[in-house]
Parts: sequence; C-alpha cells; structure tokens
Amino acid sequence: MTASVRRLRRNQIDDARWDQAVLEDARPLPYALSWWLDAVTERHWDGLVYGDYTAVLPLPRLRRFGIVPALVRPPYTQQLGPFGALNGRVVGALLQAVPAAFQISLPLRTDLDPGDIPDRFARRRRTNYVLDLDRPYADLTRAFPKKLQAYLKKSKEDVLVSITPAALVSQCRQQLGARDGMRESHFRRLRDLIDAATPRGHGQSYALWEEGELLAVGFYPELGGRTINLVAASTPRGRKRRGMSRLIALVLKDRAGNAGAVFDFEGSELPGVGAFFAKFGSFDEGYWLIEEKLFGLA
Repeated sequence: MTASVRRLRRNQIDDARWDQAVLEDARPLPYALSWWLDAVTERHWDGLVYGDYTAVLPLPRLRRFGIVPALVRPPYTQQLGPFGALNGRVVGALLQAVPAAFQISLPLRTDLDPGDIPDRFARRRRTNYVLDLDRPYADLTRAFPKKLQAYLKKSKEDVLVSITPAALVSQCRQQLGARDGMRESHFRRLRDLIDAATPRGHGQSYALWEEGELLAVGFYPELGGRTINLVAASTPRGRKRRGMSRLIALVLKDRAGNAGAVFDFEGSELPGVGAFFAKFGSFDEGYWLIEEKLFGLA
C-alpha cells in the first residue's frame, strides 16, 4: 500500500465524499456509487482512496467456496473505475494497492491507458456496445436494419409504461429463471438496486404492452446523460413480436436528441447478443478487465 492510498473498510468510508469523487469524474458511471455497491454486494465491499478522496476504487469482497477471499465483479456492475481526478500516476497507485487475494477479477473503465495497469495483472478488453444519442431519433433509425425499420413503423402506437420495481423483478424471475446462472440472490440484489436507484432519480423501470399482453420489461439506470440497458426480459409473446427491439427503440426515442446522451447496451461477448445490439447502429466502446490469481497465476 503506497503512502498516498488508503484501504478503508465499508464502515470507514465517507459516503458523501466517495460519491462526490465518482460524480465529479469526467466519465461518471453509477456502478461505483456507494448505494449501488451496497445493493449489489450486500455491503460487502471495501474501498481504495487516493489522497483526500481525490480518486476512489471499490473492492467488492466475495468468498469462493464460502471461505476463500476473492475480489471480483458483483452482479449488475460492469465497470468499477477508478473514478475521480485521474492521471497515470493516480491510476497506477490505486491498482498497485489492490491487495492480494485468491482471485482478482476487476472490470475497469474503458478509457484507461493500458500502460498504467501494473504488470502484476493480466489484462484484456471486454465488449460493450454504446450508441450516441445526440442526434434526432429519426436519424438514429436510418442505421437500423430495413426489416426493423419496417416493423417499428407498424408499431408506432407503442408507448413506454412505467412499472413498479416489484413487478419488474417478478417478470425477470419468471422469464429468466435459472438462465445464465441467475439465482435467487441475483433477483434479491436487483430489487435492492432498483429500490435504491429509483427514488434518487437514477433509474426507470419500463414495460411494453400490446393488446393487453405484456411483451417485455427493462430497468434502465441513468447518470450523466448515460442510460444503461442493465436488465431486461421478454415474455414468450414478446419474443415472437420483437418486444425487446421495440422496447429499446422506445427508450432510444425518449432519450434521443440530447447533447452528450448515450445509450449503453452493457455488453455483450455472446455473438448473438452482440449482433442484436450492433443492429441499432451502436459501436463497441469496450472496457478493461484485470485478473490475478494467488501466486501470480493469472
């Protein structure tokens, strides 16, 4: 641990100053805000603080097999930072101060200089599609596939409908179930996260209906003009009626035309999902993942 970096336990962290460092970053993301981390880790996280909260890096704590310490990505958290007033020296000091653990797998922000990542870590780029929304919606749709454009014209009566956190999580539980390793703890943390984000004005839960039948639902956190496609689910009818494409199109329409606005698809390295995101005209912005295992076996 360098003299300029402190490791603080959760109960030692000044939430207001921590969150200020995240919010004042040139590219703020909600994943590192204290209340977000509390929800997705059940308060099992520490923090690295550079100087007097000049910059911060969260350390989510997990125990493999119930006993082995690990620092890994919690659910619903794509990029952990660092955040704050950054330069190469600050980034390097924070990453070098990451303590040893049986396993370290931390997703970091997209714009890090790889030269600032200490040699102790293996590093690789992960996929993340984003779409700039500073243009009118009509301009955005010109990049959509012709079939999707035609389908959206037939669905011009579609509207976004706000739903409660309980209703959204219930649908995710029904439609996603045990898919993709989803467990009951994931749905519990999702509910905690939505309950924390919504009253703070940092997220919206939406549904798309057609002729009285539910097609799709989604939760979309927001911060600094960035809307994140965090979690979504289609019903069986929705999968037949392109419910997810139509729901995303409605969110894009609602946010389009604002300077600096971005829609973050949040992934994906799954070829089919990545192709689905790309068809909206998005591009792969990417982000970094650093990894280390005990004894340097990355």
